[in-house]
Amino acid sequence: MNIEIAPKSTETRLKWDDARLYCFSLNIDGKTGWRLPTKEELNEIFESYNDFEKRVYWSSTENNGGGAWGQGFFKGYQYASGKGSGSYVRAIRSTI
Repeated sequence: MNIEIAPKSTETRLKWDDARLYCFSLNIDGKTGWRLPTKEELNEIFESYNDFEKRVYWSSTENNGGGAWGQGFFKGYQYASGKGSGSYVRAIRSTI
């Protein structure tokens, strides 16, 4: 993966739209261009780079029912959730 992972997660759960806005406005040491990971990127992070706390994190991938996908970093389960529910955010940015 050609991505950089933000050094920490949000301290509180955010609704999906707020999570996207959080990533968009994130500036870490002058670095911008942060975003939510896709469902596939989030799963790859879970499988290979797992220093995330055991929480549920949003992905940017929407589902057909008007919700979005999240992933639990307990056992790696992915599931669709309503965008009004709260999950944690760990932003990423492309490095190329």
